[in-house]
Amino acid sequence: MSLTNEEKELIKEALSVYVQLVARQAPQEQVQQIAVVAQGLIKKIDTLGATGDKSSGKPPQISDEWFEQVCKSCDKLSNTGCLDKVTEKFPGKCDPILHYERRKSLKNG
Repeated sequence: MSLTNEEKELIKEALSVYVQLVARQAPQEQVQQIAVVAQGLIKKIDTLGATGDKSSGKPPQISDEWFEQVCKSCDKLSNTGCLDKVTEKFPGKCDPILHYERRKSLKNG
């Protein structure tokens, strides 16, 4: 699925207006939760239409070394990035990267 830049901008604007409307009617805690979800959607919208090549799905804050040595062979990597919930919240803290770093330190230590 691929969206044009105009379509992406329209969706972003619609989400912004929706959050503003919710802010008028809902408790602040609920507004914050909706805003977080909206921000996540905006990030996903930016990746729509990416190529099917895993090399284009390098997660943010992942070093080139980790990406080449670990991520490219990981089954949780998609063309839009890493699907692992730990990596989403804590880049570089997923088990495959931690195991890689441990093996690397044992070889060098």
